[in-house]
Amino acid sequence: MIDNGYLAPVNQPSDIQIPRYPVRLVATRTGLSAHVLRAWERRYGVVTPTRSEGGQRLYSQLDIERLSRLRRLTERGHGIGRLASLGLDQLTSLDEESAAEATPDPAPARSPGGSVGDITAAALRATRRLDAVELQAVLERAAVTLGVPDFLDGVVATALNEIGRGWTERSVSVAQEHLATAVFRRVLGWLLGVYQVNGPAPRLVVATPPGQVHELGALMVAVSAAAEGWGVTYLGPDLPVADLVSAATQTGARAVAVSVVYVPDDRALAAALQEARANLPSQVPLLLGGAAAPAIRLEREIAGVMVIDSLADLRALLRRLGEEGAA
Repeated sequence: MIDNGYLAPVNQPSDIQIPRYPVRLVATRTGLSAHVLRAWERRYGVVTPTRSEGGQRLYSQLDIERLSRLRRLTERGHGIGRLASLGLDQLTSLDEESAAEATPDPAPARSPGGSVGDITAAALRATRRLDAVELQAVLERAAVTLGVPDFLDGVVATALNEIGRGWTERSVSVAQEHLATAVFRRVLGWLLGVYQVNGPAPRLVVATPPGQVHELGALMVAVSAAAEGWGVTYLGPDLPVADLVSAATQTGARAVAVSVVYVPDDRALAAALQEARANLPSQVPLLLGGAAAPAIRLEREIAGVMVIDSLADLRALLRRLGEEGAA
């Protein structure tokens, strides 16, 4: 490489190899969301960004080119798992070949892997066929291509609502509902592992209160928090209040979240929440979410308990709490 008339050292990286671009700029240039970038890096190792002194992920121009080609190829139906191991030259050739073969599509542009509605419909079809392998594959592809917010809000929440409604109307069998629950739990647990934060981060303790055995809502909360950069201590369903409080104290939790789906006895839930609120540090918010939370409202909310109506509201609150803690 010639630079200003002098021969550059052999080991000196070229300009396009120097990591200098932050994740927001990379997301803009590649068309990939920050959530998808992180999932592809952790799950498939598609690129290896460096870290600035402040811990910010930095990418090179070569990384951006590679990620751009990966996005285009996945949009044309190629699996990211197979593409991840290919070199840039191979990706370039495949990209050019597939572009030449592609026919114009008059339909509106869709998210990689299909629209949210298409993906949800595919998940429901797999559920009705009792095809756990296909259901898991559909969900994992959607999680990687859509990113956490769209996957949880659009696919998971919609599919679970449809399955629950079908179970009530007897158009979904008990076996189909059980299979779907098991697969969704597996995929959400996998996502939680993918996004789990190592190192310093505000910590959220997540569980369901005593008597609440349905944990998918709590898992969705845990995954949402992890994708927002929080360290998550996930404790599962039906947790005694004393253990919830102890875990929050032991981990130095910045907040505690509990999820409720069905409440046969409002008074028992109110008592559990009152006990938790009374024993948690006053500066630690106690968040209540889940399918039943907005409707119950616990007689206009127990003092000190924040009812969260949606995952979007949860993400906004976590960002605010994180900023307050960093200030």
